[in-house]
Amino acid sequence: MHAYISLIRLDRPIGFLLLFYPASFALSATSIPFNTFIYYLLLFLLGSIIMRSAGCIANDFFDIKFDKQIARTQDRALASSKISFLSAFIMFLFLMCMGLILLIQFNFQSILIGVLITPLVLLYPLAKRFFIFPQLILGLIYNWGVFIAWTATGSIYPFKSFFILYLATVVWTFVYDTIYATQDENDDRNLKLYSSTMIIKSKRSIILAILSIFQFLLLLLFGFLMQFNFIFFIIVTSISLIYLYDILYIWSNNSNKSDDFFKRNNYYGFLILLSIIIGSQFNV
Repeated sequence: MHAYISLIRLDRPIGFLLLFYPASFALSATSIPFNTFIYYLLLFLLGSIIMRSAGCIANDFFDIKFDKQIARTQDRALASSKISFLSAFIMFLFLMCMGLILLIQFNFQSILIGVLITPLVLLYPLAKRFFIFPQLILGLIYNWGVFIAWTATGSIYPFKSFFILYLATVVWTFVYDTIYATQDENDDRNLKLYSSTMIIKSKRSIILAILSIFQFLLLLLFGFLMQFNFIFFIIVTSISLIYLYDILYIWSNNSNKSDDFFKRNNYYGFLILLSIIIGSQFNV
């Protein structure tokens, strides 16, 4: 089973957690009954695992030729022929069916929004061939759960507030995935693949730090529009300072530390989720 676990990256749960957090941010910002909140939260968690797994298989389908030439990816299940293309395709179809079953548990608006993003999920692996900022495409796709969660709760909150949350999470994804991509910078250049890490090579840490400031300002604006209590602003401001320190002084544009930084975003995501829960649900 290890080859299949590797194929869908269950041995690297950070991927589905980072897919889950944006939807959980949106859900936690709303005032819905607790039982409904937990039910939707579980659906989004399971959906994140399933769709991230399906996305990994789709990525491996498109990138099998490149994966064989990159040191970090040579041992992937398809690239190393541990699993046949047919077996992987059957697994992909099974996951997509499971994802559809989960999606139809939501209302019509949510189903429609979920269906609209599906083609982009499947085509994302091609972005690095044709678009200079593939990490931006990933951000636009990876945080779509914000809108699904917004519609699932009845859309009683202003769209502009959740659009701002969406933009904040898109910037977040762009930053952490750009840093993650520094591990493959030389391979991507040799294979003539695009990556934002190569485009912003000069003063990379500073540029990503500035983008992170913008990300947290958008989060604070979201909290203001949603009328969160003051503790939210204290927590988010504290997280932003730690995040900036991490980029500038811990990661510090060192590709050998990129994977560790990427994994630490699980903790940052959890803290942001906690701040939203406190800001929206507790009258203090």
